[in-house]
Amino acid sequence: MPTRPPHYRRVADDIEAKIRSGEYGPGQQLPSVSEIGEIYQVARSTAYRAVKELHERNLIYGQQGQGVFVAEPD
Repeated sequence: MPTRPPHYRRVADDIEAKIRSGEYGPGQQLPSVSEIGEIYQVARSTAYRAVKELHERNLIYGQQGQGVFVAEPD
């Protein structure tokens, strides 16, 4: 039986799909970590890890005190 990906990866994959489909456009602010937790029904730490994963995929960037935004496509 295949193992399911960790919650944070499923959240990151879903947000990545929304970025790639244009639902979240370049420069658009993403929901906060707390809001992502509520939307996906996961712990705040899981939502934070999903955001970190998206950052590592170069899909988003953070601005201190401003939030997290969708990066321009490569």
